[in-house]
Amino acid sequence: MHTIDTIAAAGETHPGLQREVNEDRYYVDQIRGLFIVIDGVGGQAAGGKAADVALCMLRERLERETGPLAERVREAITVANNEIHRLASTRPEWNGMACVLTVAVVKDGTATIGHVGDTRLYKLHGGRIEKITRDHSPVGEREDAQEISELEAMRHPRRNEVYRDVGSESHSPDDPGFVDLHEIPFDAEDALLLCSDGLSDLVDSTSMLRAVAGGAGDPRAVARALIAAANGAGGKDNVTVVYVEGEHFGARHFHARDAESTAVLLTNTSSARRRWILVSLIIAALAMTGFVVYRRGMVPPLVELTKDVLSLSSASQVVGPDQSISAALSRARPGSEILVEPGEYRERVTLTNNVRLISRVPRGATIRLPATVSDTQPEPAVLATGSASGALIGFRIVGDAQTPLGVGILVAGSGLSLVDIDVSGATTAAISFARDATADLVGSDIHDNPGSALAMLAGASPRITHSVFSRNGTSQNTPATFTVEKGAMPVFQQNVFVGLRPDVRAALEQATHGNLEQENWIVAPESPLPPHRAAPGSPRSRP
Repeated sequence: MHTIDTIAAAGETHPGLQREVNEDRYYVDQIRGLFIVIDGVGGQAAGGKAADVALCMLRERLERETGPLAERVREAITVANNEIHRLASTRPEWNGMACVLTVAVVKDGTATIGHVGDTRLYKLHGGRIEKITRDHSPVGEREDAQEISELEAMRHPRRNEVYRDVGSESHSPDDPGFVDLHEIPFDAEDALLLCSDGLSDLVDSTSMLRAVAGGAGDPRAVARALIAAANGAGGKDNVTVVYVEGEHFGARHFHARDAESTAVLLTNTSSARRRWILVSLIIAALAMTGFVVYRRGMVPPLVELTKDVLSLSSASQVVGPDQSISAALSRARPGSEILVEPGEYRERVTLTNNVRLISRVPRGATIRLPATVSDTQPEPAVLATGSASGALIGFRIVGDAQTPLGVGILVAGSGLSLVDIDVSGATTAAISFARDATADLVGSDIHDNPGSALAMLAGASPRITHSVFSRNGTSQNTPATFTVEKGAMPVFQQNVFVGLRPDVRAALEQATHGNLEQENWIVAPESPLPPHRAAPGSPRSRP
């Protein structure tokens, strides 16, 4: 057995060829070893809503690494279940919404898996593929009992029925008939495949293994090959794949001739491939919160924003952990991009000159202020003064007792794009928008900040979309969780606010001149779980 030093992973999702709406969600966090696939149940917006809430609540609990891991996984799924169940009663169009999901946390040579429904997790080792989870469905039970074959199950007319889901009934963590929990060895020669039934209903396990072996060593290529296989078989449903492999898994599946052919291909197409890899990373960054969705009416603005962000220049720099981001920025020409390798960068960064600053691995690069900075000093870790073509993508910005942080990002320019940003530990404000500043904050996570989540001066008009806000404004010295001056004009769309207080809600409503609850999702903070209620006795059919 080889111990694990690094793991590689990628996720992909596609609405399929016969559906307009994608109710699947996924999440990939290589740093924490957290991998999730969710399939919404309920049709149209309701299934997608359930999946979004589940993803938010799972991350909310699992990113706080307190308590035994198996208990955290079970608790996270239960909290997600009860929040979906609560929200389903608040609007008629959400009645009956639910989801099925599979969660894997890889840590210290073990994969801890939580599972409800008919999403799946497979383990690959030594040229074999093994289904670890069991389907909570009538057809899945018969397949697992070997009463019918895999192909017979795939063709069965009742294959879309499930009798266990997340959201249709209240549960407590110790309910024996709710969460399936598995703990399996995971070493450097292993791989995991999480998927929705959009893959497993159309692609048999032998074909999955063949696709993995053909792309081993390149997780994104594996994920794309599996998505293509499902669509090639008809694409009847949304299809989502998360693929995780240990550092030695690819070497076991590549033959020398295949490696030689691949090397020739990469040499001949290196420029195009580098560009596509970078595009893929940014798209993955947009999707990490789970809120880059395929609902009608929401795709065009996100697509246009992504096109702006992805207008990549051939003039690029790469910054390693032993180098300086600021030094690279000082050399950068307008319109160029800088790729930052994973690691910690202890410096104050000024983003100007219309440069795109991109963490090569989403949230793999962390910016901290130098240790010499005083905890009362309000200067930002990132000062963003660029304009329309400037972007900050995929970074974590962190403050703590050793490296205090006053303001995470100060936006003083116009038209800047902030994509997949994670800010925590700011004592004044996670993100501050100066007078008349404009920016797009997309797919970001603003959490655990003693200061305000956002501060907006008069004339600031940021667009805040597909982001999650939780546990901000916790200091007694913070006047408000969201500071909005008179004359600021923020737009909040499709965000998740965890535990938003009534006074904050009123302030935001007045500032945005709109209905906050209609355009965003407000979920309750973690609270005591309701008493046990029996699980439904009959399966429900999924659309």
